[in-house]
Amino acid sequence: MKYPFVSVVVGIRNEEKFIEECIESLLNLDYPQNSYEIIVVDGMSTDKTRDMVQKYPVKLLLNERKNVAAARNLGVKNARGDLVAFTDGDCKVHPQWLKTLVREMQDAPDDVVCFGGPNLIFDTDPAFGRVVGYAQESFLGSGGSAQSKNSTKKHHVGSLPNCNAMYKKAAIQEAGGFDERFVVGQDCDLNYRIGKKGNKFLYIPEAQVLHHRRGTLKSFSVRMFKYGMWMAELFKKHGEFVRWYAFLPSIAIIFAAALLIASVKYFTPSLLLLALMTVYFILVLITSIQVAYKMRSKYGLFALFIIPVQHFAYGLGFLYSFANSPLISNVSSCSDI
Repeated sequence: MKYPFVSVVVGIRNEEKFIEECIESLLNLDYPQNSYEIIVVDGMSTDKTRDMVQKYPVKLLLNERKNVAAARNLGVKNARGDLVAFTDGDCKVHPQWLKTLVREMQDAPDDVVCFGGPNLIFDTDPAFGRVVGYAQESFLGSGGSAQSKNSTKKHHVGSLPNCNAMYKKAAIQEAGGFDERFVVGQDCDLNYRIGKKGNKFLYIPEAQVLHHRRGTLKSFSVRMFKYGMWMAELFKKHGEFVRWYAFLPSIAIIFAAALLIASVKYFTPSLLLLALMTVYFILVLITSIQVAYKMRSKYGLFALFIIPVQHFAYGLGFLYSFANSPLISNVSSCSDI
């Protein structure tokens, strides 16, 4: 196969715990060393991250805006390659990762402009993080995302998260780059605009990246709330749902609240609410058993709480965005790169 030059961009901030593991995995790729570069874009870290990065033969850039979208734009702007691959500072790429992405790019039609693979779980991560990871591989937790579900089949998808994705740089530039207003969901927004131009995304199960899961129930709840909030901002920006399932948790919350209020006066709504909650509990229970089986640990049953928290926090964030924030489309447009 041919080995075109690829720029690998890693946007980070305060990643001293994992950044060396990430960089070393990139330096050990099974890909000619003179055919790729590693660009680490640091969002003004306050820990030892920058000192650690400077020990390695990589290009280090400073991102004064600190957010991930700005980091990726800066990386693309300074990329020497016509192909730009992204991963995160808490990820570890498989040695064949880049070669697999490039090979698939060379075999694909011209309208396929982005390639990516699964977002796998470290078995060494704390129990809570692994439960979250495996829960989000399930149907209830993934919302249909190919990378979250860890699908084993190569197929076209609507979007690819940027912890594991390689783009034709021209496609990013033609779409106007990452929208730096988005704290969360900037890759989803970019992919939506790229897809609107008739381009396609290819999911490749062999292009593997391990992604550390961490946090606590509180931080997880806050993160899901923010995901829901920014997904609503995506809807307001584009005037349609970027992901068809994004509104479902919010609709469920509103419907359940309406039934609860109606049950004060009528008996039938309370029965309907009980029936729906029972079905939901059964689905969550089945998923939790599957998570426990995958983990080979009783801790997997914590998914009984994690999945409802994910849905409820996400739905509240979605509703909060509509109730409290202005249309994001009224703000300035994407950054030029």
